[in-house]
Amino acid sequence: MIKVGAPKTLKIIKTVTYWLFIICFSFLLLTSTVRYGINSMHIYEYGFDKYHISRVTGIDRTQLSEAARRLVDYFNSKVETPQMEVVKDGKEIKLFHDYELTHLEDVKGLFQLDYLVQRVSLAYIVIYALLFLLWRKGRWQNLAKGVSRGCALTLILIAVLGIVSIFGFEQLFIQFHYLVFGDPSSSPWMLDPSKDYLIMLFPESFWEDIAFLGGMTLAVEALLLGSIAWAVPFIYKRHKH
Repeated sequence: MIKVGAPKTLKIIKTVTYWLFIICFSFLLLTSTVRYGINSMHIYEYGFDKYHISRVTGIDRTQLSEAARRLVDYFNSKVETPQMEVVKDGKEIKLFHDYELTHLEDVKGLFQLDYLVQRVSLAYIVIYALLFLLWRKGRWQNLAKGVSRGCALTLILIAVLGIVSIFGFEQLFIQFHYLVFGDPSSSPWMLDPSKDYLIMLFPESFWEDIAFLGGMTLAVEALLLGSIAWAVPFIYKRHKH
């Protein structure tokens, strides 16, 4: 009984680990793109300039850049708090209310989860590739096929989210917050654009732009890597014959 079932069990394990490789590759693309966005000062400054945030908040452009840098440092645990004092109308004021700091703490936790998933995905991909090529003596062409499938999965996810967002980005944005942060009564993410600087700094239109740019960047990455992963074995096969 054990001998009969062993090959079947081994086949299941191979299939599961292979599809985990595909999923992890998709996760790696997604989390790496998000991580770049989190740490890119150009993205923050793009939003400040496009939506005239200095005029909206009454805070000069230099201080806005300092606030963005402070947030980046906070998300990467280089500072304990994102709070900072800015000068507005000749007076020093604290930039964020306590409930905004609470929400930023939740956001930091989400970003730290992104970092963790990125590291775990990369580790699994490297370990699987080494075991596949060295221990199982697998063909690298099959590994390349897994990469192309991971890229295809990424493109499917982008397409689905893109179609959903067509019917209303605002509703999708709100549902995302409910899903990730829970009810706003327990996690204060429902902010007032007339008094809360966090939402003044990053209005909903900014996030819509970022979602579009991020999706396009991710699509280009997936298309490029997927095309290479598909083409190289094909070219190799033709030259071999």
